[in-house]
Amino acid sequence: MSKKKPQNQKKSPNLPPGGAAAARQKQQSRRAEMAQQMAERKRAERRRTVLTQVGIGAVVVALVVGVTIAVLANRGPDEPAAVPPGLTSDGSVRFGAEDADVTVQVVEDFQCPACGAFEAAMGGVLADYRASEDVAVEYRPIAFLDRASKDEYSTRALNASMCVLEDAGADAWMTMHESLFDQQPGEGGAGLDDGTLVALAADAGAEGDDVTSCIEDRTYDDWAEEQTDRVFDSGVDSTPTVLVNGEQVPNGELEAAVEAARS
Repeated sequence: MSKKKPQNQKKSPNLPPGGAAAARQKQQSRRAEMAQQMAERKRAERRRTVLTQVGIGAVVVALVVGVTIAVLANRGPDEPAAVPPGLTSDGSVRFGAEDADVTVQVVEDFQCPACGAFEAAMGGVLADYRASEDVAVEYRPIAFLDRASKDEYSTRALNASMCVLEDAGADAWMTMHESLFDQQPGEGGAGLDDGTLVALAADAGAEGDDVTSCIEDRTYDDWAEEQTDRVFDSGVDSTPTVLVNGEQVPNGELEAAVEAARS
């Protein structure tokens, strides 16, 4: 009976004692070193990216600041609105003594129908007050009804009246005031054109190229806007508003309020 030959067995490489463990440790160290190198490269790349973005951002900010400074440098200071001469500190045209016992103030808009009705009803009474020695009358015009016409008539009429005041004084302004209410246009349409306003100004005693230019160029538009804002900021919320010695008077009670203030 023949004996089976033993199969060849794979021989392990000849390693010194503990050699396998040392090889594994060396391989792990190499892997850790490679991982560390890769991590450092990634951190370096991130730093370069961040620095690049910061640099771009700084350039953009510098450009924005530079453009802003250039714009501000080229922008002149805001010019103040031209203020008509001959007005009180609150923008009123005053008739009467400074030390009058009673002051009637009327806040009005030349486009306001209720103001036109008030002028028709009380214009004579106010004229009597203006002629008296103890009652002063102030007209404080505003322009908030441009929306009620197709051509911003409220502001144009106020501007025209101020052109008359500048050129010919308070009495001429009063004549212009009466004419503007006498010929007050209806709401929703066109107001009196510039030619008509120039003609009314001439009838009031203010004429010439300066007056015409003042009306056509709308010299006091900015003032009219500021005046209107100031009046509404003071608590007035409608026109006409009538005050006697600073106190608002209900419709129809003007004469009684003046008599009470006189006593």
